[in-house]
Amino acid sequence: MKSLRRIRSKLWLLLILSAIPLKILGMSGMGMQPKEGLPLFFWKEGPFINFGDHLSLKLVERIVGTDLDYYCKRLKRPVKKLLAIGSVFYFATNDDVIWGSGINGKTLEKKHYEFTRLDVRAVRGPLTRQFLKEHFQIDCPEIYGDPALLFPYLFPEFKRKIFPTYSYIIIPHFLELHLFPKSKYPNVVYPTDPWNEVIEKILDSAFVISSSLHGIVIAESYGIPARLLRVTENQNLFKYQDYYLGTNRPNFQYAQSIEEALEMGGEPPFECDLQKLYEAFPFEFWPNARICVPNIPTNGRL
Repeated sequence: MKSLRRIRSKLWLLLILSAIPLKILGMSGMGMQPKEGLPLFFWKEGPFINFGDHLSLKLVERIVGTDLDYYCKRLKRPVKKLLAIGSVFYFATNDDVIWGSGINGKTLEKKHYEFTRLDVRAVRGPLTRQFLKEHFQIDCPEIYGDPALLFPYLFPEFKRKIFPTYSYIIIPHFLELHLFPKSKYPNVVYPTDPWNEVIEKILDSAFVISSSLHGIVIAESYGIPARLLRVTENQNLFKYQDYYLGTNRPNFQYAQSIEEALEMGGEPPFECDLQKLYEAFPFEFWPNARICVPNIPTNGRL
C-alpha cells in the first residue's frame, strides 16, 4: 500500500509540475527545445533582477512578437540557445547563437570557456570579436553594437521627457549599491529596481552618470548624454572598452566621482549601424512569429 501511495503522490506531483509554466520555475527549457525559436539565456543570480540583463528577455520577445522559453542557470546538458544582451559568453556552449553579447574581461583564458564553435551573428564590440578569432578561430562578422541600443525603435511606448525632472541621475553597478544609499542620494536609481522604472527614470533625466553599462546604453540610445562612473575596480574595463569601441568612440574617458562626471558631461553620440545589427538577428528560428520591422536609421541616431 505504501509503495502505491508513493506512486500516486509522484503522479500527482508530475501533473502539478506539468501545469506550471517552466518560466515560473526559473529554468525554462530544462534541456528541451521550444516548439519554435531558441530558448534564451540571460544572467540572473540571487533574488534580484539586474535590469540590463533582463532587457535581453524583453527585447527579444518584442522582436519575435511572442513569449520565449528561457533560463538563467547553466544546464547540466547543453542546449542550443540564444545569447543576446549581456556579458554571458562564460555560459555559452557549442553551437549557441550569439547576437550582441560581449566578453566580460574577467576571464580571458580559453580554458574558462566550454565552447569550441559558435554561430555568431553580431557582438558587442571589436574586443569580443578579436578574442573569439584569436582563441577559438571562430568566424565573427564585423557587426557591432549592444542590442539595447535598439530599444527606442522597438518600444515606442517609452518616451524621453521634453522637460526632465532630474538634471542628472546616478545608476551604480549592483555591486556598488552600498556606496550610494538612497537616503543620501535622492537621485540614485538602482539597476535592481523594476526594469521599466529604471528606464522611465533615465528618460526623465537630462544626464546619466552610471557604472552600470546598460544605464549608459539605454541613455545613449535615446540621445541622453551619459558618462561612465568608475569608483571601484569591481568591474573590468574590458566590457566598457568593447562597447565604446563598437560604437566608434576609442577615446572614451571615465569619471572617478560624481563631481568629475558633472564637469566632464556626456561622451560624444554613438555611431553604430543599428539596421545591420537588427537584421543580424536570427529570425529564421522564429518562422511563424509576428516579426516587427521598425524604421531604424543606419547611423543609429534618433
